[in-house]
Amino acid sequence: MAGRVPVLFDGEEARVSLAERRNEECPASAPTSNSRDLRKNYFTGPLPAFIGELTALESMTVGINALSGPIPKELGNLTNLVSLALGSNNFNGTLPDELGKLTKLRQIYIDSNDFSGPLLSTLSQLKNLSILWASDNNFTGQIPDYLGSLTNLTELRLQGNSFQGPIPTSLSNLVKLSKLRIGDIVSGSSPLAFIGNMTSLGELVLRNSKISDTLASVDFSKFGNLSLLDLSFNNITGQIPQSILNLPSLSYLFLGNNSLSGSLPATKSPLLTNLDFSYNHLSGNFPSWATEKNLQLNLVANDFVMDSSNNSVLPRGLDCLQRNTPCFLDSPQSASFAVDCGGSRTISGSDNSMYQADNANLGAASYYVAGAPTWGVSSVGLFTNAPNGSYIIYSSRQFDNTLDSALFQTARMSPSSLRYYGIGLENGNYTITLQFAEVDFPDIQSWTSRGRRVFDIYIQGERKEQNFDIRKTAGGKSFTVVKKQYVVPVTKNFLEIHLFWAGKGTCCIPSKGYYGPAVSALSATPNFVPTVRSSEDSKSNNKTGVIVGVVVGVSVVTLISLAGIFLWCQKRRKLLLELEELYTILGRPNVFSYGELRSATENFCSGNLLGEGGYGSVYKGKLSEGRVVAVKQLSQSSNQGKKQFAAEIETISRVQHRNLVRLYGCCLESNTPLLVYEYLENGSLDHALFGRLASRLADTI
Repeated sequence: MAGRVPVLFDGEEARVSLAERRNEECPASAPTSNSRDLRKNYFTGPLPAFIGELTALESMTVGINALSGPIPKELGNLTNLVSLALGSNNFNGTLPDELGKLTKLRQIYIDSNDFSGPLLSTLSQLKNLSILWASDNNFTGQIPDYLGSLTNLTELRLQGNSFQGPIPTSLSNLVKLSKLRIGDIVSGSSPLAFIGNMTSLGELVLRNSKISDTLASVDFSKFGNLSLLDLSFNNITGQIPQSILNLPSLSYLFLGNNSLSGSLPATKSPLLTNLDFSYNHLSGNFPSWATEKNLQLNLVANDFVMDSSNNSVLPRGLDCLQRNTPCFLDSPQSASFAVDCGGSRTISGSDNSMYQADNANLGAASYYVAGAPTWGVSSVGLFTNAPNGSYIIYSSRQFDNTLDSALFQTARMSPSSLRYYGIGLENGNYTITLQFAEVDFPDIQSWTSRGRRVFDIYIQGERKEQNFDIRKTAGGKSFTVVKKQYVVPVTKNFLEIHLFWAGKGTCCIPSKGYYGPAVSALSATPNFVPTVRSSEDSKSNNKTGVIVGVVVGVSVVTLISLAGIFLWCQKRRKLLLELEELYTILGRPNVFSYGELRSATENFCSGNLLGEGGYGSVYKGKLSEGRVVAVKQLSQSSNQGKKQFAAEIETISRVQHRNLVRLYGCCLESNTPLLVYEYLENGSLDHALFGRLASRLADTI
């Protein structure tokens, strides 16, 4: 093998060491290539030193594998590299100084690993860099001042590390930035002035960055391209400038968990439909735009007074979630509550608790208050692509380590901050039980299993868990229940449970939107003898006579209804059992509603019919967000169709090749299973081989 360049194979999903490829011979007829794409496999072990022999490489991607160990210094020999992707592996140690030799690099991805120490000083030599992703590692020290000299940067991600402040003012030189994400700074304090010249920004996230300043210190009127602004979890004071809400492209604004005061601005841009101002000191009357349809506005934990002018403007219960006027202060209404997070019905648990439904459609900046009220929930944050378009996870699997599997077939998740509240609780010590189960990452030897969900747990403002990983805590298994219990005091008749994403974990495995906190069930039970009954008990005792009369009067109707429900459930259960294997394969496919696909295809109009085959028909459709898809409707009468449905998803999910038509998801609601594919216009094999895809196909070895 002396002098021979080793071949690295693409597209082979196997648990194998890259070093085992050392002895592979290069076929005489194989074309030369200046790129290697080994992403989305299950390669293990270290990155071998002989990688440094591939000196002609211009692009190398080994992301989303199980590679480990330090980065070999020989990587610095690849001086022709333009793009280097090492993200989403288990690499550790410090980065080798030799990476500074890669002066042609324009893109480097080292995110979601276990790198430590200061960010490599020799990266200052990479003057051509346009993209640097270094998030979700263990880098320490200050953010290097030299980053301000990399003036070609258009994307910079540094969140989820242990950097100290302040953020260097030299970053003000990065005027070409379109996306900047810095977060989770552990100490120090930084002003906002360094962003003043970054007027090309489309996304600015400085979440949890120890920012101490006022919003007035920056002229936000110059940021006309800004669509996402997240300055939450800082120490920003003063009022909210009208100029921010008037930005023409801004759709998402997160200013929660600061010290903002004053009233809400009088006007806002029509495009701005998601606003989080929770956990500030805002007050006054609500502006007229607060009543707009399809608006998400989170004002939890402020100083608003719910008088006659404000009380009917926003969803009910906001008065119970203000800072100084919680409901039932000194007049408790209950001494327990339990929630089936994401669930659509009340479930009786093996612990004798009645877990209430929690299926409110929460999004980027929303809240919900349930019951008398007895509890509430608040969610903040933006998934770049929320699975199923929802912040609720669904699974039909049976779960291990529990007698209550039904509790875990739903879970509520959030990309940033998820809070549950106990309202009107009797003061005293409570046992808080949180129950989790990971369902997004299947227990198979595949890159889809490489995802990590990591978040922190706070109760009553005290951090109970840092970098909590559901699957890791369950012994590395998905669909296995983890139960955490804490004894905490309740004062002022109010309880807060806070699940917080601190920038750790993968973001995009198996696709975008699989990260952040998730919880399946929770409960609060008193460690004392209550002097008040739960609201459910009180209602039950007060209305016993009425309930008995109603039950007798409608018993016949109830039996008929139950029979109908039983038949429907049997039918539904049969379909779910037939699709059970899908969850083993994928963890959780994207699930579309039948109504959504019916609307997209104009009720499966014949004018949208693309073709028919032995297993069913394919229709062209347009989803509500504008994406054009191909919807495959399998034959209703063919048992073979359903088998083919499972087989087709299994085949595509195991291959997961970038040159195949992408499978977006499926629909489980009807008797005619539906598959949703990427829509491609008709073309020829000649075009595929020698047209726009030629370079992609040629890179595959």
